[in-house]
Amino acid sequence: MLAWRLSLLLLLAWPALPLQNSALPRGGDLGREWLAEEWSTSKVLAKGKWVREGDSARFRVFYTDAKGRPATWTVEILSIEGNSVRMRVRIPFGNQTRTYAASGVIQSDGRTIRGKAEWCKTSLSCGFRVVADWKPVAQGVADVARATPAPPPTSVMRDGIRANPGKVWRVIDLTTPGFHWQGTWTFDGPSVRFSYQDKNSGAKAEGMLELQRWDGAYVRLFNRGASDTYEGYVQPDGKTLKGTAKSCGADPRCRWEAVIEK
Repeated sequence: MLAWRLSLLLLLAWPALPLQNSALPRGGDLGREWLAEEWSTSKVLAKGKWVREGDSARFRVFYTDAKGRPATWTVEILSIEGNSVRMRVRIPFGNQTRTYAASGVIQSDGRTIRGKAEWCKTSLSCGFRVVADWKPVAQGVADVARATPAPPPTSVMRDGIRANPGKVWRVIDLTTPGFHWQGTWTFDGPSVRFSYQDKNSGAKAEGMLELQRWDGAYVRLFNRGASDTYEGYVQPDGKTLKGTAKSCGADPRCRWEAVIEK
């Protein structure tokens, strides 16, 4: 697989096909030039940039490997829905062009996209990262649509249970459709760093939350990048918290759970 991926770096330029669909993702706000890199087996194979072709959703990829050998192909952005990006990659092989699907996830900064192309299959050490130069749109760990606060568990309010917040919470976050995030929230005063990895794909997400309220039984945190709020309540064991995000609406599957680790 590694040898096959390296062979991509030896390709010559291939003429781009005109875009047929005028309904562009993000209403056409796709920037002009994205910084990019691809890797396999934890080694960066190529670095370069994706340059947008006019006002289309197509980008010409210009890569160079560690030995300075060039490669170029094209990527078309098919859709951007919430944090999810779908792409079509066309790579020239002699007189033929092979087409592959690719997908990525917009990270909490609203610009970075991490993902995989079809040739990665199930490998966790194969993928790409691009940094778009578009104007960031509110994205984050939870970015669905509408909101209702988490209902308070009656046992917490009745029994007066309180907890020491500690510094590190072990978190399962199911507030982003299609992702089963696992990771930590690390508290440093009002700043809370989240560090996640998706249980299924291995995708990672990192960013900051703001602690807005903690009274020993109730917690509220704000994700400024996503303009979203997490709310949760301490459970009867005194160390587990359960809650949801405002963007979850009434979906019972959209929730988070944390255990105060230390």
